Amino acid sequence: MKKILLSIGTIAVVGAIVAGGTIAFYNDTETSNGNIFVAGSIDLKVDHTAQTYNGVDCKTCSVTALSDTSNTVIAKNGVPITPTNAVILTPTHPAWTADVDGTVNDARWIWITNPVAQADTTVDTTYTFQKTFTWMGPISGATINFAVATDNSYEVFLNGNPIAADTSENNFSSADTVVTVNVSNNIIQGTNILQFKVKNWAQSGGNPQSNPAGLLYKLTINGNCGDAYFQNHCELWQSQDLTGNEQFFNFDDVKPGDYGTNVISLNVSSNDAYACLLTSNVNNQENLIIDPEANAGDVTTLLGELSQFLKVFAWNDTDNDGVYEGEAQLLPVNTPFLDTELLQLSLTGGGPTKYVGLAWCAGTQSLSGNTVLCNGSSMGDIAQTDSLSASLTAYAEQTRNNPNFDCENVNLEPL
Repeated sequence: MKKILLSIGTIAVVGAIVAGGTIAFYNDTETSNGNIFVAGSIDLKVDHTAQTYNGVDCKTCSVTALSDTSNTVIAKNGVPITPTNAVILTPTHPAWTADVDGTVNDARWIWITNPVAQADTTVDTTYTFQKTFTWMGPISGATINFAVATDNSYEVFLNGNPIAADTSENNFSSADTVVTVNVSNNIIQGTNILQFKVKNWAQSGGNPQSNPAGLLYKLTINGNCGDAYFQNHCELWQSQDLTGNEQFFNFDDVKPGDYGTNVISLNVSSNDAYACLLTSNVNNQENLIIDPEANAGDVTTLLGELSQFLKVFAWNDTDNDGVYEGEAQLLPVNTPFLDTELLQLSLTGGGPTKYVGLAWCAGTQSLSGNTVLCNGSSMGDIAQTDSLSASLTAYAEQTRNNPNFDCENVNLEPL
């Protein structure tokens, strides 16, 4: 009996020790909330704002803007709304007989909804349609031609300046036309904004069938382009992400001694980066060996010789004028166009754009002072009929933690 009681007492002591372990000591807690890691980014933009060919400037010969789904609706009764793309109206009202582009029919009747909302038929309702377009051509002497039809009245603005209006109700049976108006005070180099304010007049007891609303227009701006061949073979654009369809060079009649210049600019929006211009996807074609080529010793149909004679020179074009004036050289004169490392430079994230001046030559390129010369005598007949196509890729890579970067090591087609 005593042994049993002793055992029970022992158990009680152990229980007391366990219970004593739950007594709280002094403590304190500090918490840092919301700790996060976000991956950085590099967004490279490229523009091509100047080009020459044999001394002739590249200019935008014409640009067309028309009513389609690329127009956005930005305001209702003068009050901004969340921009939304216009929609094409189908079928159109039988009273809408106006024509703005003849048999082409690129322009379409548009509105914010298809058809007009019931609520917009019984009270006067005005919507603002906006179209942006780029003009890189000459401003002096530029003219505008456009035709517009609306249901009902309208006002037209170019970069905030009124250029046309019709306050009458019936603007849908025939189009109003504005021909050869000088717009040099209204158009700008770069992005332009065209706006239409279209009012649908109230109709008592109206509905979408009896009181429709719509906008139809086609606008063309023309400039004095000069040399017809070059103007059909040049392309300029502002800072943007490239789709792969843009071309820095598009020449189908190159002859010995031909030359040209380009201004290509690069910028990154956030982090500092190295940048390269690299050639890839090279397609070097002999095409056809004609008598002059054969007489010059051309006997192979495997690769064309034109690429051997295309040379380039690049510099840091700080004033963005496309003229070499002794600035820092990025590529030495007479560099082969197909050099694997076309050029390398550094970009500051969110900082200034870097402008690359690029001069090319069909022949032998040289410098006389600050003047870039091109001598075509070295090219001869052996390059006749040959062609060269290639991709020109702008590549950007972070500078931080990347001290050994070199454009020569960039592989645009990784395995």
